[in-house]
Amino acid sequence: MKKLFWYSVLIFLLSWLIGYAFFVNYVLHQKPEAQNEKTDAIIVLTGGNFRIKTGLSLFNQGLSPQLFISGVHKSVTEDDIIAMKQDGETVPDCCITLGHSAETTLENAAETREWIISNKIKSIRLVTSPYHLLRSTLEFKNALKDDDIKIILHPVEEIDYGPTDKKFWILTFAEYNKVLFRSLILIPDNIKKH
Repeated sequence: MKKLFWYSVLIFLLSWLIGYAFFVNYVLHQKPEAQNEKTDAIIVLTGGNFRIKTGLSLFNQGLSPQLFISGVHKSVTEDDIIAMKQDGETVPDCCITLGHSAETTLENAAETREWIISNKIKSIRLVTSPYHLLRSTLEFKNALKDDDIKIILHPVEEIDYGPTDKKFWILTFAEYNKVLFRSLILIPDNIKKH
């Protein structure tokens, strides 16, 4: 019985480790989808380096007429956001919306869905860090599954932290476990609904 227990533990740990290796590879090789395709809105999730700057740059390029930034601190204003633009960029005068209520990725998806529905949005470009992209995709596809919204994934190309940084391993370790946890909740729930 003890042997069976330790074999089970070993198999679990090996499976977890192999999954983590695949996740790190996924993070390191993410590229933006359909880089020239226009969408109804650009959605930026706060929380990582370069996300807002990337969203503003895409907005400046005319890839969407609207920019929604989810999870903004209550004290941050539109002027604070515009000040983050890169030198030489001109941010359009209209149509930047800040969402102040979300504090988690799950809440990002719920907050964004409300805005999407009220603005009759049919396609979005989702901007977040590569390590955060898989869980964001899970949450957004689940939140928008009944709304027929096209989602183009846009991982930030500038690196928050590389594999030589300790912070990279802390972030990917935490994010991988969050992905596993949310998958265990969302997948059975989605199966029951079908």
